[in-house]
Amino acid sequence: MGNIRQTYIKSTADTLLRLYPGEFGTDFEANKLAVTRLAKIQTKEVRNHVAGYVTTRLTSKGRKRY
Repeated sequence: MGNIRQTYIKSTADTLLRLYPGEFGTDFEANKLAVTRLAKIQTKEVRNHVAGYVTTRLTSKGRKRY
């Protein structure tokens, strides 16, 4: 079983990946900085969740890459 995430985490991450495909990679720390720079997210916890989901999307095998 996988992790369950809120819809707004997934939709924010998918939107960022669609709008800025070259800004993200497989490094979580770099993705945190990119999320901070590209999106207006108010809490550190939500920023980390979005960056983690982006990292997961880009590192998992068999999934669509942006």
